[in-house]
Amino acid sequence: MYDRPRDLACGISDLRQHLRMQLPNTAFSSATRQHLSSKIYSGWALDRAITLDCACPGLLASTLYFGPGRRQAVFLALASIDWLGQAEIARRFHQAIAGTDALGQSDAAVIGRAILLLRRPRDFVRALFGTVPDGLLGAMQRLGHDPVGAPETYKELHRLFFSGAAADRRRIKVLGQMAGSLVGAQIEIVSVLDPVLLHPAFVANVYETKQVADLNAALAYVRARCSGATDEAIRSSLAKLKPGDHRSTLYKWWIHRFDRLPRTLDTRGDPSLVVLGSAEALSDAGRRYANCLKSKVGEVFVGTYVYIEYRPAAPEPGVIAELRVTTRGFLLEGLYARKNCKVRPERAATVRRKLAACEVALYDHAPDDRDMVSAAAQVLNQYNFAEPDNTGWGVEFDEPPANDLEELVTLASEAA
Repeated sequence: MYDRPRDLACGISDLRQHLRMQLPNTAFSSATRQHLSSKIYSGWALDRAITLDCACPGLLASTLYFGPGRRQAVFLALASIDWLGQAEIARRFHQAIAGTDALGQSDAAVIGRAILLLRRPRDFVRALFGTVPDGLLGAMQRLGHDPVGAPETYKELHRLFFSGAAADRRRIKVLGQMAGSLVGAQIEIVSVLDPVLLHPAFVANVYETKQVADLNAALAYVRARCSGATDEAIRSSLAKLKPGDHRSTLYKWWIHRFDRLPRTLDTRGDPSLVVLGSAEALSDAGRRYANCLKSKVGEVFVGTYVYIEYRPAAPEPGVIAELRVTTRGFLLEGLYARKNCKVRPERAATVRRKLAACEVALYDHAPDDRDMVSAAAQVLNQYNFAEPDNTGWGVEFDEPPANDLEELVTLASEAA
C-alpha cells in the first residue's frame, strides 16, 4: 500500500520516468512530454486507483496524464465497483484484453491492465458495458479531469445513458444541448428536477442538487397562483430564456401573471371595496393612481400584502389601502390617494370604518382620552400620531390635475 503523502509529493520527472518504465510501448518522445502535463485527483477515486496500483504498478502515474474523456471512463469503472463488484468488472475486462501479458491473475491486476491497454474511452466503455450509448462519451469529455461527486453520481450517469425510458432520453438530450462544460451535479439535477423545467438554458444555471427542491416547490407555487401556468405554457416561457439568464427569471416572469391570491379579504358585499387580486389588477391600479403598485406584485404573490381599492361613487376619488397579512388577519398599514398623496382625513375615516367592518385591524393609541393623548404626542413631537396609516406625500386632489404643471402650481399655493 502506498504511503500517500510521500507518493503524492514525488516530482513530475519521477512520475514520467515511472510511466516510461511501466509502459514501454507508449510513444513518450520529448515532443509528447512538452504537450502533456500531469493532473492530480483525490478522494474516493484516488483511493481506489491506489489499491489497483498495488496490483498493477504504474497505473496511478499513468492516469495522471489521461485526457478528460479517458479519465472519466476510468472514474466510471472505479465507481461501478459499487454496483457490479470487482470480480465482475475483472471478468468483463479479461475478455477484452485476452492474449495480452496481464500482470498476474488477481481481479485488481486485470482491471489495472485494462485501464492501461484500452486507451480509447469508446473501447473502454464497450468492454465494460457491452455498448456505448449515444452522447455518453461527449458528456464524459465535458466533465473535465476531476471526479464529479461520489460514486453515486457515476451510477446515475450510467443509469441515464443506458436507460430506454423516454423521460431519461429527454434528460440526456438536455445535457447534450447545454453549451460548455458540465457540472457533475447536473447529472443528478436533471434526474430530480421537475420535467417541465428541463430546458438547457435553465438547467445550465442550476449548479447544486440542493437547489432543486426549492425550484420544484417554487414551480408548484406558481401553478397554484397562476391559472395559466399549464405545462405547455411553462415550456413556452422557458423557450424565451436567453443564455446567461438567471434561473429566477422564469419565476419573475410568472409572478406578473398571477391571478389567484394566497389570501384575500372578505369585503362583506361592500361594492366600494375592490380587492386587487391579480398582477394585472395591481398594474392597472398602478397606472390609474400613478404609483408603484406594479412593483408590489411579488409581495402580494407570496402573501405579504393585500391591496384594496376604495371605489366610491363618481366624482369622489378613490383610495388605495395597503393591508399587511398577519397571523391574526389583516392590519391596515397605509392609505394612499393618487400619486401616493395623503388622503383627506374625512375620506380616510370612511375607508377605515369600512375596513374595520371587514375585521381589518387598525392602529391604536394609549387607552386614555384621545385629545389628551394627542396633545402629549404633539408636545413630544410625535408626528403623524392622529393618522398613523395615512402616510402619503403632500395633499390629496379631489380630481386628477390636467397636467403635472397644474399640480405643482396647486401644491405650491396650498403649501403657502
